[in-house]
Amino acid sequence: MPKFVPRQRKHKVLARQKDTKPTLNNDANVTEIIPIEKTKREQEKAALREELAKESKGKMSQKKKKRLEKYIETKLKKDENLALIKKLAAQKIDTSSFESSKSLGTRLDTKRIKTRERSGTASGSDHDSDSDVSEGVPKTIMNGADHSNLAPRKFDEATRTPVPVESQPVASSTSSTSQPQHQLSIQPGSGLKRPLELDDTGKPIIQIRKRQKKNKAVVPTVAEGEIAWEGFSSDEEGITDDIIASDAISDESEDDNSNSIDSEISEVETGSEASEDESDDDSETESGTSMDEDTKEAKRERSSAFKAWATQQRNEAIGFTPSNNLTSAVLSKPTNFQPRAPEMDPLPPELETNTSTDATRKAFSVAVERTQEIQDARLQLPIVAEEQKIMEAIHNHDVVVVWGATGSGKTTQVPQFLYEAGYGASDGPTPGMIGVTQPRRVAAVSMSKRVGDELAAAGSQVAYQIRFDTSTNAKTAIKFMTDGVLLREISQDFVLTKYSAIVIDEAHERSVNTDILIGMLSRIVDLRANMAKDDPKNKPLKLIIMSATLRISDFTQNKKLFRHEQPPLIKAEGRQYTVTNHFSRRTQRDFVEESFRKICRGHKKLPQGGMLVFLTGQNEIMHLAKRLRQAFESTTGQEVKAGKVQISPAEIPLEAEDIELGTKSADYQDGDGSESEGSIIMGLDDEDDAEFEIGEEPAEKKELKVHVLPLYSQLPTNQQMRVFEPPPEGSRLIVLATNVAETSLTIPGIRYVFDCGRAKEKRYDLTTGVQSFEVGWISKASANQRAGRAGRTGPGHCYRLYSSAIFERDFEEYSAPEILRTPLEGVVLQLKSMGAPVVNFPFPTPPDRESLQKAEDLLSYLGAISHDGKVTTLGKELALYPLNPRFARMLVLGVARGLAAETIALVAALSIPELIIPENKLGLRSPKDDEPDDLEAGERSRLRKAYNAAQAKLSINAKHSDCIKLFSAVCAYAYEARPADFCEDMFLNPKGMTEASQLRHQLTNIVRAHRTSAIGAYSPKLSAPSDKTLNLLTQICAAGFIDQIAMRADLAPNPPELSRKPKTAIDVPWLTLFPSQTDMKSKDISDQYVYIHPSSLLARTPIKNLPGYIVYSHLQRAAPSTITGSRAPKTRLHPLAPLTRPQIINLALGTPLLQASKPKGKIVEMPREKGREYRECEVEVELRGEKGTLGWGLGVRRVVQGRGARGEGWVVERILG
Repeated sequence: MPKFVPRQRKHKVLARQKDTKPTLNNDANVTEIIPIEKTKREQEKAALREELAKESKGKMSQKKKKRLEKYIETKLKKDENLALIKKLAAQKIDTSSFESSKSLGTRLDTKRIKTRERSGTASGSDHDSDSDVSEGVPKTIMNGADHSNLAPRKFDEATRTPVPVESQPVASSTSSTSQPQHQLSIQPGSGLKRPLELDDTGKPIIQIRKRQKKNKAVVPTVAEGEIAWEGFSSDEEGITDDIIASDAISDESEDDNSNSIDSEISEVETGSEASEDESDDDSETESGTSMDEDTKEAKRERSSAFKAWATQQRNEAIGFTPSNNLTSAVLSKPTNFQPRAPEMDPLPPELETNTSTDATRKAFSVAVERTQEIQDARLQLPIVAEEQKIMEAIHNHDVVVVWGATGSGKTTQVPQFLYEAGYGASDGPTPGMIGVTQPRRVAAVSMSKRVGDELAAAGSQVAYQIRFDTSTNAKTAIKFMTDGVLLREISQDFVLTKYSAIVIDEAHERSVNTDILIGMLSRIVDLRANMAKDDPKNKPLKLIIMSATLRISDFTQNKKLFRHEQPPLIKAEGRQYTVTNHFSRRTQRDFVEESFRKICRGHKKLPQGGMLVFLTGQNEIMHLAKRLRQAFESTTGQEVKAGKVQISPAEIPLEAEDIELGTKSADYQDGDGSESEGSIIMGLDDEDDAEFEIGEEPAEKKELKVHVLPLYSQLPTNQQMRVFEPPPEGSRLIVLATNVAETSLTIPGIRYVFDCGRAKEKRYDLTTGVQSFEVGWISKASANQRAGRAGRTGPGHCYRLYSSAIFERDFEEYSAPEILRTPLEGVVLQLKSMGAPVVNFPFPTPPDRESLQKAEDLLSYLGAISHDGKVTTLGKELALYPLNPRFARMLVLGVARGLAAETIALVAALSIPELIIPENKLGLRSPKDDEPDDLEAGERSRLRKAYNAAQAKLSINAKHSDCIKLFSAVCAYAYEARPADFCEDMFLNPKGMTEASQLRHQLTNIVRAHRTSAIGAYSPKLSAPSDKTLNLLTQICAAGFIDQIAMRADLAPNPPELSRKPKTAIDVPWLTLFPSQTDMKSKDISDQYVYIHPSSLLARTPIKNLPGYIVYSHLQRAAPSTITGSRAPKTRLHPLAPLTRPQIINLALGTPLLQASKPKGKIVEMPREKGREYRECEVEVELRGEKGTLGWGLGVRRVVQGRGARGEGWVVERILG
């Protein structure tokens, strides 16, 4: 029976555990049990606080208490760290057996390491006694422990069991009893891998070993029947063999590790010749290694033999006969076998095409020898580094988009890339010129000159063509031109057979011509590609679109524009020099005054370098140039006198810049002649000169002269090219420019840019037809373009005359494409004459349907297209003339009436809107703030009298027709021997008169080419016209503007009730055929009134003599005079000629504007002609604009009406009376 064991009681066990377990706090009901360490720390802090409080005198402030607590905390931490360091200093650890963490778990200890651990490197140390312990005993480091109870042991080689060994006496010092730790004895070389051997004198012996090769492991292959099976051995023998085999395997791994270590040591000790005095240990190791290898080889052979015998016995037992001759089946390769090409890294998108591996493409290039100076300058351009990528993309794709920021060099280098690749070479694979389009004339001329200089000897093959000037010849290979010139060539040769490549530069400006060109060329490229497939003689056309901004999605992602594939995008680096932007603290409303102030300070503070100032118009440029010449010593004694000229929208197919920058109103006056009283947004305050401290070389000690030059599109070409000439010695170049200098131009020496952030743009209201010229903020892309002008030839600075807040808030990312804010009549007619569908035309940014519809309506009013939208015979003839359809209609009528020369002169006069300098631009008004000056007042009075006399002389034959006044000015100019003096005396724009004469010559040649008998050779002098001729010219002018007709408001079906009777002609209200206001629901009809412009002849006509109907060229509305102005400015019309009711009926005949009522009275049937029915009757005729509106009654007329066989309605074809 087992012994009774009492059961453990749970409560007694818990009680015993509680008694034996140390407690931190006897009170179990406390809220927080604080550890002993924390309590002790608090006690120390309290003691230290009391001690320091005794030393302090007086009451301690709260701030001092906080500092005292911080000091106590720091003091206690330092004491704890000091105590910890003392504890660590009392401990000593033997680190001789430590290993690197890299080798942990990677290998077993080698024999050499084990031998060293057993033998030890010094006698009498604790480590030596520990190393003698058997491998089965774990090696531990016991700090401060007594090792006397660990007796040394050794192993019996026969039984491999540990045998105790008598301990040797160890000498100890007298202080050994008091010192708990043994001091380690240091022997020379004890820290080395193997003990250092010393000679008799005590010097170390350094042995040099042979460089041993590491033995590679060879797996022996046992052939069948190689070793005969001799049967099993005894059990003892087998066990011994197993032990030997296991030892051999472990020895092998140890030897491999040892050999690797030895090889590393031998490499460090260099490979010198082996010494004859090698140690015996090495020889023994080598012999032992060879014996181990023999043993292992024999064991592997026995193991393989046993495995072969066992496999044979198993096969016999199951009756399996293996095949002894297993050979891998080798399939024969088929005769047409072609190995797959090795896989390569994917090509860039621009190179992913089948033509990239086309071996039929011939290598052709044109060698160009340039000077070293030009070559060095080219290599600094970022675009040159992308030449290979660009040309491969052009070879492999028909359309390529190249994006390069300002200063990358794309304008000058891409045409040279094409030229050197063989484009433009008559004997090359791609004959035909390289066409490069520019948006402005000055860019086309200057870039052709620059590229010609870089091509050195081949520079004679670079030419340009602008509206009235060309340098092309039979050898031209690169042709720079305005986009209007190329658009005109497309109308004559749709496939552009003379060109092999077209480069559209500055595509980011998105002008009308650029969009039309890209749309046309997208189809021409496809057509040329198909022609090349059908006939190898025809070559494909390459299209390169270059942009300076990243707004290229309209090109690259427009599937309607490029149908077959998305054109690749090649990106180049930006400008080659950095530009620092300096924003103003405040944005001043009077930016001209602010520009003057900044330029003056910059000229005094900034180091040498040219300045480029961006303004909005010619008047501002001339005004600022005059002030700068007065403020500083100038190199130019007089201003450049050139009249303000603008080519009207009549030249849209040829010159876009002529309508971009022209103005109808003065820069400082409203369009109706009243002065603008603009207020300053944020008042002037003096800023410091920190923005002009650019940290570079100091400013010139001697103040430089100013070399002020203007630059705008209406400036003569020779005056424009002056900006590229170096300034005189000791002067600073200051260029005052409009946005004509924003792109493509590199003016040498420009280092500083002053940007007003504004531009004057012609804004066209697509709904009302009102054309206004407003100064507004530019886009961020344009601002970056302007800043880039300072970084073309070196590091620069851009001083923006507006704040960064204005820049971020009011500046759009990109400007809206011009095609969305311009009349489209010329575009629609040109597209229709080419057979291109207007609605489905691949516009990069298609305009809305309303704009296209308005353009088609106008063409129908002019008789250019029929009611079904097809181009009529008249429309095809209108498309032949490089004019707006309105002016082309006038020209056709003039040729039909035998007045070709006179009509050409009239059209040339109307194409220059400001042929006569307006009165408000002469400064005839007395300034309000200045004190009266008798001399200035007298000069203004004399000038006003001379101006009135000149206007009266030009208006002798004009009566009430402003168009005849302009016609008289053009004809009189041709008779003058000294045209410059005539322009000055008659207040005419000299450049405008010159361009009018050139246009006359050009139109004469065009008319002669189509109608040889209509006009003879060009003669500038015309005979004095008769009254009949002048009357016909007036009606011809009205025919071109038949839809822009106005009626005096008091003749309307519902005449207005005016609150105040007009006193002058400019106060008389008029109504236009198409309402001038978009708000048709307005109850106040006065919102739709327009008024005569003060510059018209009718403005000085008595009210009672005003005609009932007039035709006008355009409507114009001035900007409000103040920011918070409550009264909107009046809409002014520019009259051309007065009309009567019969004249209106004759001019509107055959157009949708003339509507007839049902026949009144007797109807006379007439004979059929060509399948049409005719009748004669009386109808009530009216002029009607939009459908659903009330027409203007023109009375009852007897007419002849016709109707087609298809059941069409009756149409008035002739007026009988």
